[in-house]
Amino acid sequence: MKPIYLSIQQQETGENIRRLLKSNGYTVKDIQEVMGFENPQAVYKWLSGKSLPSLENLLILSKLLNISIENILVIDEDINILRSINTQGMLNRINDVLVLQNGIRNYRIR
Repeated sequence: MKPIYLSIQQQETGENIRRLLKSNGYTVKDIQEVMGFENPQAVYKWLSGKSLPSLENLLILSKLLNISIENILVIDEDINILRSINTQGMLNRINDVLVLQNGIRNYRIR
């Protein structure tokens, strides 16, 4: 059997944590309180990709967000999937702006 080499992408993981927190309605202050941190710097470091949460903090995040740790971390093979999600999100936002500016209904960028 061949060895498997994986790499956690710190920057992309930070972006993923930011997206997950936002979609679940959590603020940095909420996470700071749940983790018992005196200040929010650690959370900001995660979100900026400067550091990764410890295993214990990943477990807390996974319970809080009701997802697995694997869905929080971005592994090298997951990058293309994350980029496609971000690209589709940008297209949706562009579409919303066009609709608002032009009053166009049922107009979709694909």
